[in-house]
Amino acid sequence: MDFPHLFLVVADALDSGLVIVNAERTVCYINRRAEEILEVRANLASGHGLIALLRDYQVDALASEVLHDHERRETTIQTPLSKRTLRVRCSPLLLDSTLTGALFLIEDVTHISQLERSRRDMVANVSHELRTPLASLKLLVETLQSDPPAPVRRRMLGQISHEVDAVTQLAEELHELSQIESGRVTIQLAPTSIGPVIERALNRIRPQAERKNILVQAIIIDNQLPVLIDNRRIDQVLLNLLHNAVKFTSDGGQITVRTQTLYVDETGTWQTEPAVSRDNTPTTALELPDLSGFTSRLPVIHSAGLWMLISISDTGIGIPTEELPRIFERFYKVDRSRNRNAGGTGLGLAIAKHLIEGHGGRLWADSRERYGSTFHFTLPVG
Repeated sequence: MDFPHLFLVVADALDSGLVIVNAERTVCYINRRAEEILEVRANLASGHGLIALLRDYQVDALASEVLHDHERRETTIQTPLSKRTLRVRCSPLLLDSTLTGALFLIEDVTHISQLERSRRDMVANVSHELRTPLASLKLLVETLQSDPPAPVRRRMLGQISHEVDAVTQLAEELHELSQIESGRVTIQLAPTSIGPVIERALNRIRPQAERKNILVQAIIIDNQLPVLIDNRRIDQVLLNLLHNAVKFTSDGGQITVRTQTLYVDETGTWQTEPAVSRDNTPTTALELPDLSGFTSRLPVIHSAGLWMLISISDTGIGIPTEELPRIFERFYKVDRSRNRNAGGTGLGLAIAKHLIEGHGGRLWADSRERYGSTFHFTLPVG
């Protein structure tokens, strides 16, 4: 094998993008990986300057420094169109001590950059979530040290207990989310009737709902069909979604849990599965009206077969459209000014989403601000 051909074979086998420029910073060669990363064709890039290829003056300046100093340089840039984060390493090319150009190795580090940003955001969010209860605890303890009257002490001890519970909940949910995301949580699936699972969750939140005079009801369809679930984990998901529904629903509101059986064919298309409610009323699987009167669209699920759709609708304050895409992010909280007493860690929905996906299903939401929200999730029918 001749050397030029060997060079081309090796260059195209690299995981990094490879770009070679001459002493005038004109592109002489670009390998396949660089074509993919930079979204250009080699035959169109050759003969053009670096700025035309990378659309970044920083890299052109870097090349100028390398060609002048004969020393390696490195920088990180973001592509203007695809918003990828690229690590660019530049080295001088010397032939018999004569400078002939420069070689660039380009790596797509977008994923690494996103992970680092997520880590920084998580540290900042944990710090913020801890600061509020700890500051409150410090103030309460200082007040107790002044030996206030017994009724004041009792009230403050109750507040201390509440703040400790908040910190404990944060620590537990952080630990659980870490376990889930690292794959250390096992989902134990077993055929289960969904009706009793839903009723159990509703019974647990009814006292909370009754304090606000909120009507809670369930419409269970195809109760005899078993779903493949981890009972404890689905309990956790239902309670999280129902607690949120009660929390954000005003006094005298309504919360409804509905189930519906759907069939997904080999093409990923949802089909209506014949089903009737307990009072023999025909149902339409593909229409999912919530309590505020609008209809949800079902996302694509790639696995064919029977699925149970569970929808939790409320007549609460709703979620602004622009915030819906972010509600399943860790620590994300919808504008607190909408409900100043909402509280929470901002981790519950992220945990719920991971648990439902661990069952092979999907969790998503529809909402209209001031009219209410509906959270849907799917579970495989066994």
